[in-house]
Amino acid sequence: MFLRTPVALAVALFAPVFVHAQTAGTNLPTSDTTDYVVTASRMPESAAQAVRPVTVITAEDIRQSGAASVTDLLRTLGGVEITQNGGLGSSSSVFIRGANSDHTVVLIDGVRIGSATLGTASFESIPLALIDRIEVLPGPSSSLYGSDAIGGVIQIFTKSAKRSPGASVALTTGSHDLRQAAASYAAALGEGTQLSLGLNYLSTDGINATTPDNTYNYNPDRDGLLQRGGQLRLTQQLNADHEVGVQWLRSASKGRIDDGPTGDSYADTVTQSLGAHWNGQLAQSWRSELSIARSLDQSNSHSNYPSTFDTREDQASWLNRLAAFGGTATVGLEWLKQSVDSTTDYAVDERTVRSGLVGWKGQIGEHALQADVREDRNSQFGHHTTAQLGWGWQLDSQWRLRASWGSAFHAPTFNALYYVDPYGSSGNPDLKPEESRNLEAGLDWTAGSTLVSATVFQNRIRNLITWVETDPNNFIYTPMNTGHARIRGLALNLSTRIDRDTRLKANLTWQAPLNTEDNDLLPRRARVFGGLHLSHNAGPAQVGTDLDWVGRRFDAPGEPASSAMGAYGLVAVFGSWAFTPEWRLEARVNNLGDKHYTTAQGYSAPGREGQVTLRWTPAL
Repeated sequence: MFLRTPVALAVALFAPVFVHAQTAGTNLPTSDTTDYVVTASRMPESAAQAVRPVTVITAEDIRQSGAASVTDLLRTLGGVEITQNGGLGSSSSVFIRGANSDHTVVLIDGVRIGSATLGTASFESIPLALIDRIEVLPGPSSSLYGSDAIGGVIQIFTKSAKRSPGASVALTTGSHDLRQAAASYAAALGEGTQLSLGLNYLSTDGINATTPDNTYNYNPDRDGLLQRGGQLRLTQQLNADHEVGVQWLRSASKGRIDDGPTGDSYADTVTQSLGAHWNGQLAQSWRSELSIARSLDQSNSHSNYPSTFDTREDQASWLNRLAAFGGTATVGLEWLKQSVDSTTDYAVDERTVRSGLVGWKGQIGEHALQADVREDRNSQFGHHTTAQLGWGWQLDSQWRLRASWGSAFHAPTFNALYYVDPYGSSGNPDLKPEESRNLEAGLDWTAGSTLVSATVFQNRIRNLITWVETDPNNFIYTPMNTGHARIRGLALNLSTRIDRDTRLKANLTWQAPLNTEDNDLLPRRARVFGGLHLSHNAGPAQVGTDLDWVGRRFDAPGEPASSAMGAYGLVAVFGSWAFTPEWRLEARVNNLGDKHYTTAQGYSAPGREGQVTLRWTPAL
């Protein structure tokens, strides 16, 4: 029963492309399959040859889409599920392959970001205008990135002189009194020096974030946003073998929030990453990279229950890549310290993690192999060893078979351990880390500019942490290790050029994310979801559409079928016109059909809304 809808949708999306690709030939311009990624193995490699598939959202994708936020972009191109508590700038959650929202590691230019109290990163506070590229690695990845990577890894790269040289100034206006100004500059300044700078300003009056059935928080007002951000990246080539550099991103937001029928509540948030690195060739077959960084996730609520939650993550990493056994070995040491400063009195407010990792990746004939082992010593939870083993077999010039096994874990957040909320719910200091084992297999087909991939996966999570209602009369909840989750699924991805001027990207995921203790669907996750991105160039003009479809979901465990949030489909259209070589007009309309839907019970989702951008790209 559940398989019919996704299979039918898969046929509708992918069948025409299979027919076309058989006759397309190989002389069309190559697509993003020739690009390089770093997230799958923590070293540069061809995206098409990565043992584990990586979804790449390029600078061209970002520019073409006209999306207003990182979550809007991920919704269609990233193969992930998104929930959002209101309009632009409101709290957002990202789910990869049915795992929890705190099962994703998020990096900006290699620097880990996020809240140690919530366990998630503030995607809504990352200005898309300062971003050059996003890589999404689905599946357990703790053997490379440590705790929390049960669902996968999202790595965000800011603009750089290597990938996005040039200058740009953009002015945007749109629905809900949206006003945005963004400017960027990236260039080589001299022998071995590369600089990238970016600034962003955004304000909007927003929409009403809550609905009347949100009993405690509803306020019939508009919840606006004011956001300012900046980005800097500077690298210096010391000689042919050594490079040093620094990178910085900071975004500060003030967002209105609903906190009851009266009042003027708002929250100040800051997301910041700051890092410095050196990499160099120490010997003919030995390259080393040393980096230090600090990230901040700050949230100050000015409401009926004022609060402060500030997370600081200090990080250091030493990675070495050596030629070994016909491939490349990776040997590294890492250190992480998480500190929390809050108006809440946590019994423990900091912890450290010391890690060592060893990996190898190489090619033996037509077979690609990758193996990684990592040991994390958490000051609260002791030792955790994770590993992964991946294999790819190039059957011929078009077909590639791959398989991988991996383990991962998630250390409980400070909130899950120690937090006490104003209503009486409290953390549980006896929680154990969640642990997972994942097995997947996939098949890739490549013909010219077309890449089609299919991946079946099963992820088993034990010691699953859920908030259990321990006092129904007073709505008191406590987090507990309730048991196990099993997530099985099929993910389909497509990237192609239908002709020289028309490009298509699509993804479809069917999954069964179940808590095996009661066989309930995990909250806010659908059995099927997918997205499609189609763009066409017509000389100086470009038009396109984004389609997004999400199946039925439940907001909480154990809800009856009548309480399910309905399936929904969204259509967005976008276009641009370069009326001179330096000036371009861009426009986008989201939710063209003005669909009424929700991704979280009690919270609104935007109706039809549009924006127009005037962009100046001067010749340098």
